[in-house]
Amino acid sequence: MWRALVTTGPGQVVDEIAFAGSARGRDLLDAQATTVLSVVSEGTLALGLVLLVVLAAVRRRLALAVAAVVLVAGANVTTQLLKKVVLDRPALGLGDVNSLPSGHTTVAATLAVALVLVLPPAARATAAVLGAAYTAATGVSTLVAGWHRPSDVAAALLVVAAWTGVVVAGLRLRERRPGRGPTVGGGRSGRSLLAAGALVVLLGLAATALAALLLDAAGTVVVWRAAQDAGRAVQLLAYGGGVLVATGGSAALLGSALALLRRTPV
Repeated sequence: MWRALVTTGPGQVVDEIAFAGSARGRDLLDAQATTVLSVVSEGTLALGLVLLVVLAAVRRRLALAVAAVVLVAGANVTTQLLKKVVLDRPALGLGDVNSLPSGHTTVAATLAVALVLVLPPAARATAAVLGAAYTAATGVSTLVAGWHRPSDVAAALLVVAAWTGVVVAGLRLRERRPGRGPTVGGGRSGRSLLAAGALVVLLGLAATALAALLLDAAGTVVVWRAAQDAGRAVQLLAYGGGVLVATGGSAALLGSALALLRRTPV
């Protein structure tokens, strides 16, 4: 994703057109977006992590507490390292400050997935739906406020997905020990949420691809002014695609986490 959308001219153009589209109607939604984003902070992350550990401790599930800490810390540290150390943004005429992945989206997504992780199986499906909504609201708010491009949000969700896979794999290895039988909780709900999210992501990608095709059909693209030359319709189409990817990606993330956790310890 980084190589395609950040290190190439066409990729930067598509992302930047969506970014320009987010400015359309920003005055109507900026206050709400700012409110959502103001919830995310280092203090919120620390408090959320403490509450997650307490929930796991109340259930006497030390392994889940450790898994929650590993997930939240691992994903957020990875995001910051990728954004500030590992990845760069070539100067192709559209700015050279790397903003991928989104830190705010990573915080929201990790807390949402970790909450699903530490709760009893009976409560996980509800938590997954609410967590997907919160993660999507945060990701979309970063677009509305002009803080991030769609690729930044998508990359954050992928980082969290990778760490979710790591902690679930660890829990399953532990589960194979003698005396630790499988448990079931949320498998069908997780698959449904995952399928719905994947469909929305595909719609978002289709909208983004269509915007790119329309821009290409319009004639020669000058990178540094592509966003302005694209026009209102193409900007909104690309932006709408980004919103769909952020929303669907959030649902797919929580749905996949819920499905994977169906055989973890209660």
